[in-house]
Amino acid sequence: MRCGNGPQNMAMLRNLTIPLLTELGMTSIPEAIRWVSYETFTRPLELLQIP
Repeated sequence: MRCGNGPQNMAMLRNLTIPLLTELGMTSIPEAIRWVSYETFTRPLELLQIP
C-alpha cells in the first residue's frame, strides 16, 4: 500500500466511498465501519443487492 500505485488506488477508493456513505446517511467513516460490521457477512451483500 505504501509503494507503487497503492497510495493512488487507495485514495481513489476513498474518494469514491465517501459520497456513497453520505448517500446512506453516514456522517463519518468510523460510523459507517461500525454500521457495516454489525452484520459482517450479510450487510455488504445487502448493499450490493446480492441475495
